[in-house]
Amino acid sequence: MYMNLSHRAPHLFVRATSVISALVFLAGAVSPALADSATLAPQTKIRLTIVQWIQSKGQFERWDAIGGEYTVSDAGTVSLPFLGSVSVGNMTDLTNEIAKRLQAKMGLAQTPAVTIDVLDYPAIYVVGDVMAPGEYRFRSGLSVLQSLAMSGGPLRAGPQQQSQTITLVGELREIDHSLLRSAAKLSRLQAEMSGAKEITFDHPPAVDQQYAASIYDEERVIFQARASALDRQSTALVELRDLLKAEIDTLEEKLKGSDDNIHSVEEQLTSVKTLVEKGLTITSRQMDLERLLTTYRSDRLDLVTAIMRGRQAINETTRNLEGLSDTRRSEIASEVQAEKAKVDQFKLKRDTTQQLLLEDLSTGTDVKKRIAELPLTFIVSRREKGQVTQFQASETTELAPGDVVRVTRPGMADGPSEDAAALPVETEADISQASR
Repeated sequence: MYMNLSHRAPHLFVRATSVISALVFLAGAVSPALADSATLAPQTKIRLTIVQWIQSKGQFERWDAIGGEYTVSDAGTVSLPFLGSVSVGNMTDLTNEIAKRLQAKMGLAQTPAVTIDVLDYPAIYVVGDVMAPGEYRFRSGLSVLQSLAMSGGPLRAGPQQQSQTITLVGELREIDHSLLRSAAKLSRLQAEMSGAKEITFDHPPAVDQQYAASIYDEERVIFQARASALDRQSTALVELRDLLKAEIDTLEEKLKGSDDNIHSVEEQLTSVKTLVEKGLTITSRQMDLERLLTTYRSDRLDLVTAIMRGRQAINETTRNLEGLSDTRRSEIASEVQAEKAKVDQFKLKRDTTQQLLLEDLSTGTDVKKRIAELPLTFIVSRREKGQVTQFQASETTELAPGDVVRVTRPGMADGPSEDAAALPVETEADISQASR
């Protein structure tokens, strides 16, 4: 009996532990869910947990086949296995509806315990006159002012214009450098096409001399490397042609020796045939000479074939050597054409950027500074019961999941006033100087 009690003790302990854990889980999870009467908005992600007490087993069991993570649809429903589509409403109504349906479907004496946890709310969106409009994560109690802080605060006209000016100046500077690189490359390609030993570059602007010097050095390195590669290819083809000629000379010498051997064997065979006819020698001697003559003639054919292949290889090598320069000139011409097209694009882009910078510098900043002092207005768009409503909000208005907050500063879209028109206008020469 002592042995049976000691054997059952761990099982009783495990069962008691599972029951206590389930009771603690229900005590901590059910109450807050049932107390929450907030409506679940579309696209809300929830976790559904269903637990039932099994009297016969004396323990709780989780229904993982139905429980899990779900997303509320735009129609305000959740599609569950076995139960189908369930209207959401608030969390209290949803838990009661699921429990009642399960009891009716399964024929249970008691309703199972259903808990719902919100995993993620639909995001809110902040648009309009803010520094970083976009999508932001929702949290409970989020206000309009907090959403404004999340989006970087109100749009500041003065720094924005300064940032745009700096960006345009940087783009103009980059375009000038691209034009300088393209001009250097064209000089190098023209030198390669003409077969010059050195490259002649155009004189760069004074402010770009240091940058141009580095670009010119790079082009000179490329010029020397390509010239060396061309010389190596030409040298290799010439050496291959000379090697093939020497091999053909050797084969021709062997061909002469083969002809002498054939002539000698033919003479011996003629003498042996005469002796065989007179009965002065045996027939096997004649047969040996005939086999030897056949072997010499076969070797001669191999030598003739090798000589023909060598001469064909010489002709091919000569063609490659002669076409090396033509191929190189064709490649260079294609590169020149492509580079000139890039230069035309850079010039067009430079003119456009200069015009944008001219207009940006001619805009007055005093007017925009005064606009920055104007108050903000907030318009909230909210979806309720399948319809979108808009209302004007304040900084303390509490947001709901999925809200769209439009921030507007009056006068931001207005054009410059007379004060802005009276500001001095920069010339294109000033812009070019500023870009450098």
